[in-house]
Amino acid sequence: MLDDPRQWPDGAGLYCIMNTGDTTVNHPRFQLQPLTNDQDDIEALAFNILGLGFVLLLEPLDTSKHPFLREAKYRPGRIVISYPTSTNWITMSWDGGKVHEHLTIQFVQPVRPRPSSA
Repeated sequence: MLDDPRQWPDGAGLYCIMNTGDTTVNHPRFQLQPLTNDQDDIEALAFNILGLGFVLLLEPLDTSKHPFLREAKYRPGRIVISYPTSTNWITMSWDGGKVHEHLTIQFVQPVRPRPSSA
């Protein structure tokens, strides 16, 4: 699949699980979670980058197996992050000629590291 993008099944690919109007907390880390089937095969990877949630689906979309993807944005075109004093965006480009949805989320606050107990 990595060598030839044409090998990806229809509906497989990147989903943003954030929706317009969602709020986010900026975690200064990268979180990754494999999603496996009953045979322990990896079907998808859930990941979070600085508070933005995504799923990379490696098979055709089946919302009975992955109901959390019902409202997800398939291959988002732009993610707008609204801060109290500024606005930033991430723009993505996709082959295929389809129009891809934009979404806007509201930044809440950065996560501060917990003080270590001595």
